[in-house]
Amino acid sequence: MIANYHTHTIRCRHASGSEREYIETAISRGVKLLGFSDHSPQLFPAGYYSNYRMFPEETGNYFETIRSLADEYRSDITILAGLEAEYFPELFDSLIEFLTPYSPDYLILGQHYIDNEYDTRRYSGNPNSDESALKRYVDQTLEALGTGKFSCFAHPDLINYTKSSSVWEREMRRLCEGAKRLGVPLEINLLGLSEDRHYPRADFWRIAKETGNEVILGCDAHQPERVAVPGELEKAKAFVDALGLEPLETLELIPPCK
Repeated sequence: MIANYHTHTIRCRHASGSEREYIETAISRGVKLLGFSDHSPQLFPAGYYSNYRMFPEETGNYFETIRSLADEYRSDITILAGLEAEYFPELFDSLIEFLTPYSPDYLILGQHYIDNEYDTRRYSGNPNSDESALKRYVDQTLEALGTGKFSCFAHPDLINYTKSSSVWEREMRRLCEGAKRLGVPLEINLLGLSEDRHYPRADFWRIAKETGNEVILGCDAHQPERVAVPGELEKAKAFVDALGLEPLETLELIPPCK
């Protein structure tokens, strides 16, 4: 693995280890570019704080820490400061405005919630048989990609629809075709693969192959030792080879605040 753009920090409250430990692990395993993309802060309505993302007041320290380390390690590895962001339509413009002074290198889309997090709280990964929720997930993520702010779509097959296979296939094909049209690569998530989660789904990635989507591997590392794990990369190679996929080595990044 030459580059990994999906790396978390302790600020998301479900990861561990220091940024330096992630960087040292990446270097030891031959990674040439490490992008940090911790869960983005959100400017939620008063009284709501998420327990799985950095707080707005931690944002400055996040960018300062990563950029200081990027300078320190510049002769050994390229370090980028990005974010994994949700697309909540009613909050997105204010999020971009909030992030603009920090000039993030990139955003990846990680749509963990349908509609939003703070009132509906419909987690995309929970098993559900609601066709309207499946359609809303696809509508919302394609609207997100259409903003032109996202460099990659992380774990696009996180949505866990369990009822009609024909409905699921129709909507996932719509998602893949939309991402293809908008030129946004899709991430095969190594955390899900290594832990045998319900994603990545081979049937989703068959559709992506048929559609001609660009794909990339993402570690989704929440501990330093999960960066470019040799065994996980071997499992990923077997997965993509079986499907005839050829992942990108690097992303063409879109600065979201310019």
